[in-house]
Amino acid sequence: MAAMAMTEMVILAAAALALSVAALWIAGALLPAPRRAPAAPPDPSAATSTFLLRDGALIDTDADEGALPPTQDDTGDDWARLTRWLAPRFVLPGQPPGGTRRYTAQDPETDPATLEVETGGPRTRLTLRDPRAACSATRHALLAHLQETSRQGVALSRMPMPVWLRDKEGCVTWENAAAAALPPDDRAQLLSATGSARVALDSPPRWFDLASHDDASGTLVFATDVTPLVRAEEARRDFVQTLGRSFADLPTGLAVFDRAHRLAMFNPALADLTGLDPVFLSGQPEIFSFFDMLRDRQVMPEPRNYSSWRGQIHAMIDAAHDGQYREVWSLATGRTYRVTGRPHPDGAVAFLIEDISDEISATRHQRAERDVLLAALDRVDDAIAVLSRGGGLVFCNRRFATLTRLDPGAREAGMPLDAVIDTCRARFPDDTIWQGVAVHLDADSQPQAMTGQLARDTGPALALSLVPLGPGQVMLTLRRAPPEHTRAALSA
Repeated sequence: MAAMAMTEMVILAAAALALSVAALWIAGALLPAPRRAPAAPPDPSAATSTFLLRDGALIDTDADEGALPPTQDDTGDDWARLTRWLAPRFVLPGQPPGGTRRYTAQDPETDPATLEVETGGPRTRLTLRDPRAACSATRHALLAHLQETSRQGVALSRMPMPVWLRDKEGCVTWENAAAAALPPDDRAQLLSATGSARVALDSPPRWFDLASHDDASGTLVFATDVTPLVRAEEARRDFVQTLGRSFADLPTGLAVFDRAHRLAMFNPALADLTGLDPVFLSGQPEIFSFFDMLRDRQVMPEPRNYSSWRGQIHAMIDAAHDGQYREVWSLATGRTYRVTGRPHPDGAVAFLIEDISDEISATRHQRAERDVLLAALDRVDDAIAVLSRGGGLVFCNRRFATLTRLDPGAREAGMPLDAVIDTCRARFPDDTIWQGVAVHLDADSQPQAMTGQLARDTGPALALSLVPLGPGQVMLTLRRAPPEHTRAALSA
């Protein structure tokens, strides 16, 4: 209901009794004075209002136009409109009843009006008779209006939120029970507030949002208790501040975008890694503006196709919402960033930017050293392989791969330990030695040194040595056995 209507409703509710008496007097409906002979009933034609419907539509009536049921915001047929209009005094079914039915008022002791409904085929006739009125429809409209006003006044009085009415001089002329129940100091502070604002009360701490409407008779003010909302906002603000302090000293850049895709939180590392102005970040830029600035500053890879740039960002955001975005950005400056996208509650999304340049550099340096080591081992005549108890083949030189006929692609592919031993056994069958190697590597304790000799069908025998290198790792070496060992091996 409009705020103006609610103001009028409060005024009418306060004077409902006086208005009712006056209205009934105008309608000629005053009861005879006590101890007097009852007055003659009015002319039946004057006390009757008729409504004629066909297929649910009102086609004729003798009621005054001002007494007709309202049509605004009506989504039903005329039967439904009439039943709603008559509902304050008569209870009617959802559809016209068959034949002829007579209904009495809901309070027949004080209201002698009757309603007759006659249905025949597609036509329905409603006849409203009121022996206390010169025009039954006009009196019914007035009674319904007064009843509605009284009901709305009761509703305002019983609302759980404070409501009050001020006159043009600012004096409170009416207040509901919720406003009257406030502590005196809080009531005085709240009812003296003007305009639409948030008012904070002290005993106990409570917050109210005020909404007011001015009209010719004064100002109607509504106060909504927003204490839970204020406390939730304070808790959220404290949580964000705590979270910000937690991430303040981290070297990883953090950018959290809310459900509207605006930057809601960031830490100092983000500004350091991206070079973006903290003033720009504090302005809560939209996510596309954020990535546009990264692109302009060459802090993210240059897109190959500018026309599909926004599509790439959309795909990045979608992947982050699914928790599947993880990429490494190699920048033109030589730096390398690892960027991870993670979903956050309430539709938010977070991006973590980590500088892994040193890690990448160390990895490249280790790989270079490994390549140099492998190149050096490839020039050694001995066949050498480094084995791990948990990971199998760590690496081997070219001589070992050639001698054992190992797959060249397996030199750095992490070939399982069992597969390495099986390959060696197939090339140099000696179950005793290879079972010994397997036992040394399967033991729970640190692998022990081992030596042995492998006979070959052609050529000199091979000397085998197993040397521990560290926790769970050994170096397996195969080299040509000295001549005396070779003769011993052949004679055996």
